Amino acid sequence: MLLSYQDPIVKLVGDWAYDINVWSVILRVVLACLIGGIIGAERASKHHVAGLRTYILVCLGSCAAMMTNQFISDSADVARLGAGVVTGIGFLGAGTIMVTSRNQVRGLTTAAALWACGCVGLAIGIGFYTMAIAAAIVILLALVLLPKIEQSLQDRAKLVDIHIELLSRPDLKKLLEYV
Repeated sequence: MLLSYQDPIVKLVGDWAYDINVWSVILRVVLACLIGGIIGAERASKHHVAGLRTYILVCLGSCAAMMTNQFISDSADVARLGAGVVTGIGFLGAGTIMVTSRNQVRGLTTAAALWACGCVGLAIGIGFYTMAIAAAIVILLALVLLPKIEQSLQDRAKLVDIHIELLSRPDLKKLLEYV
């Protein structure tokens, strides 16, 4: 092992979980599918565009890229594939962001969650299991609990957003005269 830090889960189950072998590959693939699936199921339950399959594929693809990176690390730049994954998921996430007809931004949380899920996949792929599991728990808490806190804060806010749509310029003049 090149790192001085050893993951507690690797210490618990043995060094085989860090090295690239059949059993560690199976462990990482299953863990990536499980974590991606849990996060994706939460998003799907709220009817978001990116759901169960998308999150599984993002987490699994990131994990596979990082395992490939670890496998070829003797002959390549060890950060190259991981950096490519982060960039690629950024583009994927950008596709989930849209501005509605009312000039409201939608999909930003989904994009951020996809990116975070990809980073979790990278951590699993390199064998940093403890961080991956901890990050997945925090991602889920942010997706499940924080909307309730946000809503509570918005309900208590003293600001009011008003959106007015007018059909023509003369209507704007009439509105301004009225106000």
